[in-house]
Amino acid sequence: MNADSLATWWAPAIGAFCTQHRLLLDLVVEDQDVGLKRMRAGEVAACLCGSERPVAGARSQLLGAMRYRALASPSFIARHFPHGVSPANLARSAALVYGPDDLLQHRYLALLGVQDGFEHHLCPSSEGFIRMIEAGMGWGLAPELQVRDQLRSGTLLELLPERCIDVPLYWHHWRNGGQLLTQLTEHLAQHSADWLVPLSEE
Repeated sequence: MNADSLATWWAPAIGAFCTQHRLLLDLVVEDQDVGLKRMRAGEVAACLCGSERPVAGARSQLLGAMRYRALASPSFIARHFPHGVSPANLARSAALVYGPDDLLQHRYLALLGVQDGFEHHLCPSSEGFIRMIEAGMGWGLAPELQVRDQLRSGTLLELLPERCIDVPLYWHHWRNGGQLLTQLTEHLAQHSADWLVPLSEE
């Protein structure tokens, strides 16, 4: 599963289920764009990722989407965007990227019309990612679920409030994974909407 889900909605969504069924989890963290490789290798019973197409012998189910917003600290904005934020000056300022498989910032800039590369830090920690943005080290796309307190307090500010990006999350599981996996799948389908937003059809 992706680190941002683990840092935000996953535990409250499945905590009661795991307690009720005495279920112990062995979680593997991968970027949402590459998580299916573990299922292809037969290493995991289920996978939460951004790809809709299941591997052979598995099913996929859309749970919803995580909404990401482009954020920076007030000090970073004052230094890099004194005359306002534009796609061009976003691309010229340091960004935060989770890891080499994380293409979310690339896709976001492409949506703004920026096709070239950009300078960035690599930070393979969901919590550390937010801390580095707060410290003014760069701008980044952060899950809305994870930064509500910072947005309320003003320690983080949105760069382009009208330009969020939604990342779909699909739950993949083996067709013959057993009764407990089926029950977990049904539980996730029922409760994930408490945290995830509907995926736009655009």
